[in-house]
Amino acid sequence: MRKLIAYLFLILLLASCEEQSDWDLQKATNDFIVVDGIITNEFKTQTITLSRPVAQLNEDAEPVSGATILVSSNQVSYTFHEDPLQAGRYLSDKAFIGIRNRTYSLLVTSGNRVFSSKAILEPPAVTFAFIAYQKKPADNKFYFKRLQVSYNPGNPAIYEILLDWSAVPGYTNQNPDSCRAKVYYYTLPTIDVSEVLAPAMEEVTFPSGTIVTERRYSLSREHAAFIRAILLETTWLGGYFNTASANVPTNMSTGALGFFGACGVTEKVEVAK
Repeated sequence: MRKLIAYLFLILLLASCEEQSDWDLQKATNDFIVVDGIITNEFKTQTITLSRPVAQLNEDAEPVSGATILVSSNQVSYTFHEDPLQAGRYLSDKAFIGIRNRTYSLLVTSGNRVFSSKAILEPPAVTFAFIAYQKKPADNKFYFKRLQVSYNPGNPAIYEILLDWSAVPGYTNQNPDSCRAKVYYYTLPTIDVSEVLAPAMEEVTFPSGTIVTERRYSLSREHAAFIRAILLETTWLGGYFNTASANVPTNMSTGALGFFGACGVTEKVEVAK
């Protein structure tokens, strides 16, 4: 009886009704630029993306073209040029590698406005546990059994998982883009009810023979706070315990949004079998 009463009380507590409300929102001036860029410890052409904020859900972001981007560290500067194949995407003129614990300064000039930021490259992890997955008997496809522990106060990180089964027999004649998937998950220095009771996500499945690449990006606490705020406004929104919407923090100077980061990357690859 006590258990029954407890369950009824919990149901009444979680029960709610919804009522449609029309909000007279004042449209803000779209005078900001959004910066999205991470310098890594990989020897490669580094990239930074510039865009405008969107006003509607699922609206395509307007790219910011014609800007000048400069990244510098220890009296060494790297200039970026706009990708001729993708407006708003800027590529370093030459490949370079980010150095651990070094400070990188970003300078963006767009029209007559200048924006700046700084980031210290977080050291990469020496190693990490590869994500676990298992096979479904119903269709013999794999799915992720569990993700890494989402709470880690000392070592926050982004985990990027790349799946490619375009070379698996039975899929070679299909569009290669339909045989690839990308999944992100995070370990953050905070625990949120919105995360623990987040809405259900689509389950990603993949066949035996899939190449699984897992990349771990080390995060500063400031970068982790930015990621947390983004998740509260997107992936974790719509659960039982939503938080009040708020401005997402940024490390950019006034007039710019987004985040400029510097991350050490560790990578592992295996074939699902």
